[in-house]
Amino acid sequence: MRRSVSSCAAVIVLVFCLFALMAHAASDGISKVPQVVGAADDVLVYERQGWIWSCDGEGGNQKRLIQGARPGSSADGRLIAFFRPSETKNPEEMSDLWIYDAKSAAERKIASALFVASSPVWSGQGAWVAFLARDARSLTRIVVLAADGSGLRVPLREGDEGAGFLCALSITPEDSLLVHDMSKAYWVDPAGGVLKSVPLEKIMGSRATGVTSSDTFSVCPADETVLVFSHAVPGTARFEKIMHEPSSALSLHDSWVGVGKNMQITPQDVTAFDPVWSRDGKRIYFIGYKDTQAADAELFRVLRVDRFGSGLKELVPGEGVAVGAGSAGAR
Repeated sequence: MRRSVSSCAAVIVLVFCLFALMAHAASDGISKVPQVVGAADDVLVYERQGWIWSCDGEGGNQKRLIQGARPGSSADGRLIAFFRPSETKNPEEMSDLWIYDAKSAAERKIASALFVASSPVWSGQGAWVAFLARDARSLTRIVVLAADGSGLRVPLREGDEGAGFLCALSITPEDSLLVHDMSKAYWVDPAGGVLKSVPLEKIMGSRATGVTSSDTFSVCPADETVLVFSHAVPGTARFEKIMHEPSSALSLHDSWVGVGKNMQITPQDVTAFDPVWSRDGKRIYFIGYKDTQAADAELFRVLRVDRFGSGLKELVPGEGVAVGAGSAGAR
């Protein structure tokens, strides 16, 4: 009887401690990622034929939202940063940055006359956006500004700290910015300066010799030691006959496993690039197509694969996909 009472008391104490810990984490704002159960809870935004669309992670609930290009979604899926041709004298060269609120359908312009070079990415709390742009000398730079358009700053320019031509911007779980210059990958403090730089050979192994400005590196939101990257690979005979160029695949890199110890997670008959993670780090969305689709008039599709390469699924036609989760799923 005494043992039973003791065990019961221990369980009660354990449950109490668990609830207290969860309450403490919530009050401290430790968890910035909305709760996600599966792909149906993911909110995708993507570009198709001059419009920005949304759908869920299964390809359902498709909606055409607004005219624009290069969308970037906030973590909760509510705010979408995107570009439109500038209203200046050279609209074909310059773009304006807009924010669209998926809940209210309101839009507002927050920056004008930009030579943009990437889609925008959001901080975890949606306080600021960042993107790659070119200056008057065509040198690349990272631009960061608050969601209301204030406080514009440039944390890294081409030429700073030995950095070359900056490519393929993404955001990390710690709200640092990740770019590469085809020689090194740079983790950049949005307030300014390089936090660390890693030679691409340490991530890609021998594939680093074929890296291009289009290759993207994206850190897993649930594990900062894991990232996915795109890289050139030989295509199938059908692909090479139609496209006359190498194909592209996605591989997973875990820094704990070792230099260049990577696992390709997309098959040879699928061209894959521009990977982005679901907010829970379990799925990867990307742009691509199967070799049987290489001659199609509308070529690019949004596809999904599970973290370790299973569950490949084609979702919708489109490109430039970004992922949110949570509140926008009910819109």
